[in-house]
Amino acid sequence: MAIFQTVVEAGSFRAAAKLLNLSPSVVSHHVSQLETHIGTALLYRSTRKISLTDDGAELFAASRKMAAAAQAGLDAIHRRSDQPTGRLRVAVAGAVFENPPYVDHLIAFTKRYPKVDLTISFSDQKIELIGSEYDAAVRIGWLEDSQYLARKLCTIERVLVAAPGYLAGKAMPKAISDLAEWDWIKLTQLPVTKQLVNSNQEVPDFSPSIAVEVDSVSALCQMAMNGIGIAAVPRCLVTSALQTGRLIALSPNWELMAPGAYAVWPNNVSRESLTNRFVQFLADQMSDKNASSL
Repeated sequence: MAIFQTVVEAGSFRAAAKLLNLSPSVVSHHVSQLETHIGTALLYRSTRKISLTDDGAELFAASRKMAAAAQAGLDAIHRRSDQPTGRLRVAVAGAVFENPPYVDHLIAFTKRYPKVDLTISFSDQKIELIGSEYDAAVRIGWLEDSQYLARKLCTIERVLVAAPGYLAGKAMPKAISDLAEWDWIKLTQLPVTKQLVNSNQEVPDFSPSIAVEVDSVSALCQMAMNGIGIAAVPRCLVTSALQTGRLIALSPNWELMAPGAYAVWPNNVSRESLTNRFVQFLADQMSDKNASSL
């Protein structure tokens, strides 16, 4: 019908073919197929011009309405690309992304796209996207092979800490091996080996003594501040405690192996989707020299 409409508006098959970047024979074929399909002639043809039959005039009016409706739909999508609407559900690493500066990026997204109905779950538990209600997730750790697409947003600096009360009577460790008899507060989601490995890939030759295991980064910090043992925690969560002396950095000269913050999302998401827009926004906001697409 769109080809038929173009023929009528252009005044000939040849002119329509030029507009549509098709050959005149292809244009003629499509119009003939349309006439065969509806069982009536739409155009009177001569060597120099064409004219509409009564049925052709009626179909031409309908075709113009169809084209106008299609254009309106395309225009609506184009407008939405600048100010998107719709529902977006994301799960983010709770303890880190509840706090500045990371929560600021989520706030900025809501301000930039106020018409998006955004639902955020703050949880340290790993949520599998497939089969869930979530469109994307932001995870902290070391990326595993999976069926998801992923993008590294930034790295999370960690520090090994303990409370002054726990350190009373203990010599400050100079190497990881000095921690053999110390109580360790373990985060369930991270292997102990990656808790202890430093930037020089030094690993302990002992099995750490686990005093308590938790699945919450906030609880990990609180346990450490209350003298339960030592823990590797995101530096951004304990900056104030380090400044006030509630926590002591055990490894001022160690650079603990830094996990990354990764956005992950299903691999069948379209490039124009809210999910991709969200990931790109975070990547732009949070990019550092270590950020990369995976």
